[in-house]
Amino acid sequence: MNLKLILRQLGILVILVGCSISSSMVWALLDYKEDNNSAVLFSIIYSVLACLLIGIGLVLSGNEPDKKKVMYRKEAIAVVGLGWLICGLLGSLPFLLSGVLDSIYPTWPGRIAAAVFESVSGFTTTGASIFPEPESLPRAILFWRSFTHWLGGMGIVVLFVAILSQTGPAAKFMFNSEVPGPKSADSIRPRIRQTAMLLWKIYLGLSLAETILLMGFGMTLFDALCHTFATLSSGGFSTKNASIGHFGLGIEIIIIIFMFLAGTNFNLYADIIQGKWRLIFKNTEFRVYVGLLFFATMIITYDIISHQSAIYSLGQALNSACFQVMSLMTCTGFCSDDYDKWPELSRWLLIMLMMIGGSAGSTSGGIKVFRIMIFFRIILDEVSKTFRPSLIKPVHIGKQPIDDNQCRAIGVYLGTYLLIAFTSSLLILFLESDNGVDIETSFSAVVSSMSNVGPGLHKVGPMANFSFFAPTTKLLLSFLMILGRLEVMAIFCLFTPAFWRK
Repeated sequence: MNLKLILRQLGILVILVGCSISSSMVWALLDYKEDNNSAVLFSIIYSVLACLLIGIGLVLSGNEPDKKKVMYRKEAIAVVGLGWLICGLLGSLPFLLSGVLDSIYPTWPGRIAAAVFESVSGFTTTGASIFPEPESLPRAILFWRSFTHWLGGMGIVVLFVAILSQTGPAAKFMFNSEVPGPKSADSIRPRIRQTAMLLWKIYLGLSLAETILLMGFGMTLFDALCHTFATLSSGGFSTKNASIGHFGLGIEIIIIIFMFLAGTNFNLYADIIQGKWRLIFKNTEFRVYVGLLFFATMIITYDIISHQSAIYSLGQALNSACFQVMSLMTCTGFCSDDYDKWPELSRWLLIMLMMIGGSAGSTSGGIKVFRIMIFFRIILDEVSKTFRPSLIKPVHIGKQPIDDNQCRAIGVYLGTYLLIAFTSSLLILFLESDNGVDIETSFSAVVSSMSNVGPGLHKVGPMANFSFFAPTTKLLLSFLMILGRLEVMAIFCLFTPAFWRK
């Protein structure tokens, strides 16, 4: 384990976070003459300086004599795991120093837990918030919380890999940790750095297109940027208390389209760039992804009309169902309606979609469609082997063979995901025993955090927030967000003593 090399790489990452925080300074300067915005401006300056000082200190401490040594898998795991934890902590500085939490949380432990929660929720693109009224926040703070989405969507470490020309053999692991989900046998480019650069170019192109469209339909530049960051990252932070419900139908349609694009495997966009359009429709995961969205929308529309026809017309039910299905399956978390008042079938179908998530290689969270497909294929093969024990048949998804190691890894991941979800739900019930939290709230909050969605059911429903949770619960949910974003194992390694031995 090369600790100096790890410190050096973490230092560069911290400097990158500091430079990112400085982007909010534009809005702080524009609003400087308004009440209390001088505190916001100085909070950003102090946050940037703190990140630069810490980053430079880490780089210098890891400089000689190991700076030329190659990074291997262990070092990469440490950089990815520790990097996300550090980003979550440092990203909380503008929330803490600006004073926006003072009126909501009277004690420092409460403010620290809330600030870390908001920062981690941003970077992991979860979108769960502790602010009851986002519209009351200064624009610089709103911009920073949305920008953390955009950085975390494609992956701040993928940006890190794209910028650095030399990351050694560990670059592939770092890249795969940031673009989670099982990977196709075919990579976009033979070199990881080229792949990272291509993905960020696609990401930038889609971001520019959505910003222009949103402005064309009446959004201000500020709102368009914030909602673009939240859409393409599958995040969910909005500048409005009513989320997307604040805007008109035209905005909703644009958001639906780009949520769909964000939940699609970005490898397919590389195929489009290369002129391989037909590969999109031959992609089995893409077809299943589209099918799940369609059938879930139809089922929920029918369920709403059957039970709440006095409230919803067919068009309203279809529009609300389409938006919420797209938002929650892609793990974006935007809301246009209070789905917590829908019939039980619709509410719990949405929870299932949260757990499934979008496509592998997308910005969505969740278990991923590709894993679910492989899991069901494994089940069917095991059924066949029950009455045909001599059968030897490799698992295939379309024409792509899935090796035994990948099948085993998927089984382990699904089992670990469910074990953590149920255990954490019980732990939250214990921690919040005096707070009136029920199992519906607890379980949906855990699933929402691990799948990086945002809203859940009941007390954490679409019209609620996470501010009422105790500081300990907020920190637990923050940890679950990072676990879900990095798909568990990279973080678990950090708590394994053998990992740190030579």
